[in-house]
Amino acid sequence: MTERNHTALTFEVADRVATITLNQPERRNALSPEMRDDLLDVVRSIQFDSGLGAVILTGTGGVFCAGGDLKALSGGARVTEEDRQRFYKHHDWFQVLANLEVPVIAAVDGPAYGAGFSLALAADFILVSERARLCCVFPRIGLVPDIGAFFTLPRMVGLQRAKEIMFTGRPLDAAEAKDLGIAMAVHPAEELADAANELAGRLCKGSTAAIGATKRILNQSLHLDAQALIEMEAAAQTVFLSSAYHQDAIARFLDKKPLEYDWERMDRDAG
Repeated sequence: MTERNHTALTFEVADRVATITLNQPERRNALSPEMRDDLLDVVRSIQFDSGLGAVILTGTGGVFCAGGDLKALSGGARVTEEDRQRFYKHHDWFQVLANLEVPVIAAVDGPAYGAGFSLALAADFILVSERARLCCVFPRIGLVPDIGAFFTLPRMVGLQRAKEIMFTGRPLDAAEAKDLGIAMAVHPAEELADAANELAGRLCKGSTAAIGATKRILNQSLHLDAQALIEMEAAAQTVFLSSAYHQDAIARFLDKKPLEYDWERMDRDAG
């Protein structure tokens, strides 16, 4: 296991799974300046780490992330140029996180409000506890959604539903989040961490490079035309046809041996 020391979060890697835990429960894991700096440091440190197979993003104290640090936003007159730089800094780490070439799992226990909701939406899979609440809270305080939500949410739930969620600022409970396709699964709070680790462990058995390329292409798929996607597909497939992982899988298949990455078998093994 490897660990890195930070002020506002904890970070560790075990069995090829990196776990980022937002850890300022006294601030409800809000995106304080320290939290933003730590997130930027962590995601940049793992951006090109070929040893990783998956990333889990979670929070402590029964809270995923309460969003922006309102105390920090209340300190006197705003300086437009400084706010502009602050938002660009947000997107430095958000874009890296959203495009990591490994699966990212958000394990959301309790509130994910405002920018915390946006943070969860950057993940490939969102697992929630039964007490999770996800809320695009920005209209309550006269702001617009930020940290990438304008891109991620409509692509997940459709334009009309995204407008309803963003205009009203009402919270979604775990069941509704699942019904809308935001959450992939709902778990009891005490089982959420194990469920995230179990999913991460399964994903690590696949070809991380091929999954990463698939993720990168899918992330572009809704704003590119068919021909552009065909070109990306062809370029990627020619690389992975000659990969050691593919060659080993073909040899296993021809020898009638179990494939390393077989989701149905993993389901059966899990009972």
